[in-house]
Amino acid sequence: MKEIIINYIESQEEEIVRLATELIGANTVNPPGNECLAVNVVEKYFKTHGIQYDIFEKIKGRTNIVGYIGSGNPILLVACHLDVVPPGDGWNTDPFKSVVKNGRIYGRGASDNKGQMASMLVLARFLKENESKLSGSFLLVGAADEEKGSSLGMKYLLDECKVTADFAIIPDVAHNMRMIDVGEKGALFLNITSHGKQAHGSTPEKGTNAIWDMIELLNQLKNIKFKCLSHELFTPPTLNLGTISGGVATNIVAAKCEARLDIRYLPGETKEEVLNNIKEMMASIRKHNPTANYEITIDSDLPPSQAPVDNPLLNLIAMHTESILGLKPKTMGLSGSTVTKQLIEKDIMAVGFGPGDEEQAHIANESIEIKELIDFGKIMGLITFDLLK
Repeated sequence: MKEIIINYIESQEEEIVRLATELIGANTVNPPGNECLAVNVVEKYFKTHGIQYDIFEKIKGRTNIVGYIGSGNPILLVACHLDVVPPGDGWNTDPFKSVVKNGRIYGRGASDNKGQMASMLVLARFLKENESKLSGSFLLVGAADEEKGSSLGMKYLLDECKVTADFAIIPDVAHNMRMIDVGEKGALFLNITSHGKQAHGSTPEKGTNAIWDMIELLNQLKNIKFKCLSHELFTPPTLNLGTISGGVATNIVAAKCEARLDIRYLPGETKEEVLNNIKEMMASIRKHNPTANYEITIDSDLPPSQAPVDNPLLNLIAMHTESILGLKPKTMGLSGSTVTKQLIEKDIMAVGFGPGDEEQAHIANESIEIKELIDFGKIMGLITFDLLK
């Protein structure tokens, strides 16, 4: 079967490029999303090749598609997301018209995550043609809303649509198939508001400047001390000041200032501990500046996650990657977040693994090597037949 899989995937290079081109051409920038445009491509392919599927929408146009091959347990789920980030500036070509050059395909979503979806669609066709050889189920998910937290995508599918699995592989981590994501830092997004008192700019002593109070807090936050500073899988915890805004005019004392923070924290620390740390800083400021008035709201909180160390996917991924690429991927933890978090929370044994250069996601002139998409299809085919044999 190994040679059959390899030869089949190798024969499908043009089809992978064609599918990636169609998916890239579907403008699914989130917001607003419109993942239905990419789902149209996937649905047509499923229909053409007799693959059973369901479509799920929490909001019209924010569409998810799930294809089913085989039956029974175990269930292997592979999820690619169909939304993309805005193209931004600096493109040499139209970001939604793919270009093939020097063995790579260029376009928004080529690496994050539509190239991977094209590769998995071709694999799904092969699995359907060999369905009788599978003892279990393969689910291919085209998910919405990954770039904005997955409340309309994978989280919705798991919480409300009864999508489930025993194992999951999420091809959204890049690293050229040299890394297996077995854990992810917590991601806590905060909105901090400093409230002051408006006054005329010529008499600032009559008001309370919310911006100055925010600056004092932010200067302390630069030196925040996390409870957990190191972990064998992860780089140290981080805090990023993403945006800051305040005031309405030069000659008015600012009554309000807002700052948005991105905090990535390690397993062993909780959201509550991070928040208490920040609240203690606020309290220390109020001791010498009693008019300082701060408010914290949580925009998003994704707790740290880590797959079990006895995960059988690890050996299969390592073995088949070595057979195709001649190297064994290393286990690592991510600073970023993928939908493996939501899967692990549902007790699904999930890891991240896939093709693509780490620096390609979200940049101008995003691209992915076509050979990597082919090799990824081979590796995933071998994993699937081993897991569902």
